Amino acid sequence: MLLIIESLLSGDFASLRFHLAIVAIMWLIVAIAIILDLASGWRKAKERNEARTSYGLRRTVTKTVLYYAMMLFAFMFDCIGMFFYPQPYVTLIAAAFLIFIEGKSILEKAHEKDRYKLNENLKSFGHILENRDDLLKGIADIVKEQLKEKEKIQNEEDR
Repeated sequence: MLLIIESLLSGDFASLRFHLAIVAIMWLIVAIAIILDLASGWRKAKERNEARTSYGLRRTVTKTVLYYAMMLFAFMFDCIGMFFYPQPYVTLIAAAFLIFIEGKSILEKAHEKDRYKLNENLKSFGHILENRDDLLKGIADIVKEQLKEKEKIQNEEDR
């Protein structure tokens, strides 16, 4: 099988199309992984009743630009390297790495947010426990105040 550069130079466009199709399929699979991560993040935010703002979408766009810059560099390495090897291996490795990152992102985000919220709740609970005497005194004062107001209203009604 001719190398991609040889295919271009020799005019073997069938082989060139085959190699470019392999690269295009890898780029498409990376795009699908990004879309799945976006959809997963959107769904998880909706389940948690979190705001779905343009900030998250901008982060996805920034991530996509960086991912495709990496894929473009991988393709350029392959264009040079294909003088020595027949397939776009660097592009394949880059695509596999990015798909792994997106898969890990889909699986981890919910657990990390749950863990973060649990830690925040535990901190709040610890703070409440540390200040329980002040809290109980404050509750007692509120109850006393309510009872005084109720008594005052009853006394006014009795008159």
